Amino acid sequence: MKITDSLEEYIPKKNGTRVALGFFDGVHRGHRAVIGSCIAEKESSPCVVLTFRESPAKALGRPTPTLLSTNERKAELLAQIGVDEVIFADFNAVKELSPQAFVTEILRDKLHAKKVYCGFNYHFGQGGSGDTALLTKLCEEQGIAVEVKEPVLREGERVSSSLIRRCIADGRIEKANNLLGYPYAIEGAIDSGNHIGSAMGFPTVNIPIGEGLTVPRYGVYASAITIDGRRYRGATNIGVHPTVGAHDVPLCETFLLDFGGGDLYGKKATCELTAFVREEKRFASMDELGAQIKKDCETIDKMSL
Repeated sequence: MKITDSLEEYIPKKNGTRVALGFFDGVHRGHRAVIGSCIAEKESSPCVVLTFRESPAKALGRPTPTLLSTNERKAELLAQIGVDEVIFADFNAVKELSPQAFVTEILRDKLHAKKVYCGFNYHFGQGGSGDTALLTKLCEEQGIAVEVKEPVLREGERVSSSLIRRCIADGRIEKANNLLGYPYAIEGAIDSGNHIGSAMGFPTVNIPIGEGLTVPRYGVYASAITIDGRRYRGATNIGVHPTVGAHDVPLCETFLLDFGGGDLYGKKATCELTAFVREEKRFASMDELGAQIKKDCETIDKMSL
């Protein structure tokens, strides 16, 4: 999959494009209904996802929700489902365009769109003044087809980024994963940490939680962590480590249940959270903490993950 960092860098395609429109934070099941339709019809022209580097809410000075994915993670997820190209546009470059100008200057003249795909609640143009009805009207005037996808329901609830964020923040990680369609993950380079786990006989890998990402409820999770293409089962603590001296920011620290040893510092890791085990709490002593960690690992080791 090709990644293009701005609309200015986009190279028009000979046979035009089919374009999926949206911020697609998390590329969850609802987003995949939109993007999947684009992919399914790409035989005559490539499927291009037009998204933004930052949340439109941030560019508009509105309260900005936490994110379900970094741009790197979003690109990985889009590549996995078969998108041909993703454009990470600068929202500031298009936010003042009228709905008419967005359709003619961006969709018609820049992307040479044959058909566009969006969700039922998609808005565009200055101040978000354009809705799906206006998009359909303006595109049809330019010979561009439009497909608007209805909400995707899961167990009677509409799949949405806001619902998934709430589930993650509440520790309902299994429900969040069901809505996402894959396990929620924290990615990054492994740092050295403070070696407290190693001193207690539980060496761990530490992954910084990216700025702006949705932080799961503090506690211990069953997890699966991938490093250098190899997957390990893990016991992951999300939190500030109140027993050993609380941190200013939450950390993602994982003990690998089936790791044979070696230096992992600096390597990229993806930690997928699969089940909530218990909430984080302060222990009276390091011995008590160590005993609980051992119990957590035994509990997770017995899980079928």
